[in-house]
Amino acid sequence: MYDLTHFVDIHPGGKDWIRSTRGTDITELFECYHITDKPYALLQRYHVKDVTTPRNSPYTFHTDGFYNTFKRKIQPILKEIGRGPTNTILLLQDGFVMTYVLLTLAATLTHSYTFAVLAGLLLCLTMIGAHNFFHQRDNFRMYYFDLSLLSSYDWRITHGISHHVYPNTIYDHEIALLEPFFHFLPSPYKSLVLRYGSWVYEQPLFLVALMLEGLKRLLGLLLGWGKLRPENFLPFLQFLLMAILTPSILVALKLWVIIHMSCSYSFSVIGLIAGHHHPNIYHHGDCTRTRPDWGLSQLDAIRDRGEVAGNLFLGLITFGDHTLHHLLPSVDHSKLARLYPVFLDTCRQFGVPFRFVTVWEMFKGKYLQVANNTPNLEPPGYKGKME
Repeated sequence: MYDLTHFVDIHPGGKDWIRSTRGTDITELFECYHITDKPYALLQRYHVKDVTTPRNSPYTFHTDGFYNTFKRKIQPILKEIGRGPTNTILLLQDGFVMTYVLLTLAATLTHSYTFAVLAGLLLCLTMIGAHNFFHQRDNFRMYYFDLSLLSSYDWRITHGISHHVYPNTIYDHEIALLEPFFHFLPSPYKSLVLRYGSWVYEQPLFLVALMLEGLKRLLGLLLGWGKLRPENFLPFLQFLLMAILTPSILVALKLWVIIHMSCSYSFSVIGLIAGHHHPNIYHHGDCTRTRPDWGLSQLDAIRDRGEVAGNLFLGLITFGDHTLHHLLPSVDHSKLARLYPVFLDTCRQFGVPFRFVTVWEMFKGKYLQVANNTPNLEPPGYKGKME
């Protein structure tokens, strides 16, 4: 047990990480967000006492296990190339924002729905790219995410803390968030509507998904469940500027809604095939590993799409290199491609037949997993073929 009260304000990653996890077991978070031995030594200064009760989490971090072996192997590489963003990825991310602003301005001045749809698509790409940055220490580019109707602060918790640590389990907020519309966990109690209805109702749902999340957050603020943050005003500042530049508020509102509907649809489509859902991928209810090394358990819940692997541009806008990103969330996306040789070597060392799949396989897999009502009784791991 550790008391980090006097460390909160000087935490290199920012205050929010510690404040939002106070009173919880952060073993997994500490392990995956810190690569070198320095944080371990620093942590000992704040040690209060040993805890004798067992952890709720089943995951292990044995010194000779897959995950810690992988972390040791990549340290010389990261020492050489660093963990932070390259100039290329900074230019890409800033370019997405600039293009989004220009398209929004074009839509506003010409009252063009086409420009509005394109602006929404660029806002989606901006969001996905910003996701790379809110996993890192506090920086202004993480707030690009807040140009949408989602919150970077909330997503650090629901995505960076919950989903990244416990993917495809009942502790994964992104599994619970999608219910009742998408039931990804295998269950014999799924109705036909739940198993196959999403083929139809997902289309209108995707258009308004982010708006519903924005309304939910607004309701939470009104009920006192959350705290209003300055970046929460960004989408409404956009609307205000659009209203000033258009002849009527109604025109501005229509264009603003179209932008955010386009963004919502694109984000939903890309996000749901990012690498987590297929009957051959572990979901809570399936048979688990007898020795659940955290790193191997991450591999069980993820597949990587070969078309975008190692490509910085495509990876940045489609949640690419997903396995490495889950294993090393605080390492900038621009550095992940350099780690594949060591990662694959570690997989061979531990008998893990890592393989890439196709975007089409993941697209089909989403529907197959929603329809899946039979838990996998075989221990998880990489199958020879996804069918």
